[in-house]
Amino acid sequence: MSLAYILFFIGVLFFALTSFGLMRMPDAYCRIHAVSLGDTLGLLCITLGLLFLMDGIANLVKLVMVLIIMWIVNPTISHYVSKVALLRGNWIVVEESELDREVSGL
Repeated sequence: MSLAYILFFIGVLFFALTSFGLMRMPDAYCRIHAVSLGDTLGLLCITLGLLFLMDGIANLVKLVMVLIIMWIVNPTISHYVSKVALLRGNWIVVEESELDREVSGL
C-alpha cells in the first residue's frame, strides 16, 4: 500500500518537473521534449501506483491498456507538434557563448 503512494508522489514530482521544464527551456523543441518525457514518466508512475491498489483482473487490464495507448500517443503527438512548428518557421535559437566568440575571434 505504501509503495503505491510512493509511486504517486514520484509521478506528481515528474509532472511538477515538467512544469518547471516548460518554463525554463529556451526554445519550443526543448519545451516539447521536456513535457513529453515528463508526462510519459509521470503517467507511468501513477499508473503503476494504481495497479498496486486495484483488485480484479479486468481493472488491471484496463489500466495497462491505458498506459500502452498513452505511451504510443504522447511521443507521437509531441513529434508531430514539433514537426509542424519546424514547417511553420519556428527555428531553434542557439545563443553564442563567450567561449565560442573567443574561438571565432569576434
